[in-house]
Amino acid sequence: MTHRSRLTRSIAYWVLVVASAAAVAAGIALALPRLGTMEEALLAGTATGVEVYVGQAWITLAAGLVGAGVIGLLAALGLAATAAMLTTRSAPADATPASAVAPAAENRQEAAVANDAAAAEPAFDAPDASDAQHEAPVIAR
Repeated sequence: MTHRSRLTRSIAYWVLVVASAAAVAAGIALALPRLGTMEEALLAGTATGVEVYVGQAWITLAAGLVGAGVIGLLAALGLAATAAMLTTRSAPADATPASAVAPAAENRQEAAVANDAAAAEPAFDAPDASDAQHEAPVIAR
């Protein structure tokens, strides 16, 4: 099962991506025909004020749309990169923790020797009466 981040399931993120792409497309769609018309009229020498000055206003609007769309797409890219860096993948439920893994073959003998040594020593060493005579109290030290 693949892990999907909260960002890719977010409606606001996809609205940002789609609206930014639409703004870029609308800006290009507004600018290209106006540029073609202005270029033809200016090169032919038949340009009127409407073709030149109104065309410039449309191209300025189109440039704003393209710029806003590019900024939106860059923001979406930045959000996706940040979300990718911040997400942590959890281990699958059937994964064995590293502490439960058996020791390697060369360490098994060392582990067996350590277990034998621990078993040979008594678990609790009760103090003798003779130990109390030789040791000073903790407060007096």
